[in-house]
Amino acid sequence: MAGISTMDYLIESKTADFDKTVSVNTRGTYLVSKYIVSLMVAAKRPGKVILIASQAGKNGYRAMSAYVASKHAVLGLTKTLAIEVAKYQINVNTVCPGIIETSMKHRERKDGAKIRGLSPDDIEKEDNSQVPLGRTGTPRDVANVVLFLASPLSDYMTGQGINVTGGMTMN
Repeated sequence: MAGISTMDYLIESKTADFDKTVSVNTRGTYLVSKYIVSLMVAAKRPGKVILIASQAGKNGYRAMSAYVASKHAVLGLTKTLAIEVAKYQINVNTVCPGIIETSMKHRERKDGAKIRGLSPDDIEKEDNSQVPLGRTGTPRDVANVVLFLASPLSDYMTGQGINVTGGMTMN
């Protein structure tokens, strides 16, 4: 799945940025889910659907209204789809990464620093200070949870938003 973010305070944000973020993050997830699940149901194949949201969809963050709204919507899609396709033995869950060291995170640190009058290093220190496990995450941390959700070990889980946040989000 693709995902993008834009950063600006809501009252200073551009509607076009909001629309683009929601289109990629929410509409894209909706379309892929709709068509994949339709194929699974038609083929009478049980299986797993694993979506990607964010802890931002649960918590909210300054200067990230479009991203937060789009990821919150993915969590809503997860719950609704899980209910609708449970009768077909299709599990639907979402992974909610926290601060993961990706190129998008590195860009967000620069953008956030500019908006807040800080340095990217200040933002990185702030990021690390918020994680009880004492470090930000890696793509492998997220992949391991996706692997679990794709396995038979998660056969009795559906409609969940699983945090991969080092303890930053605990709900």
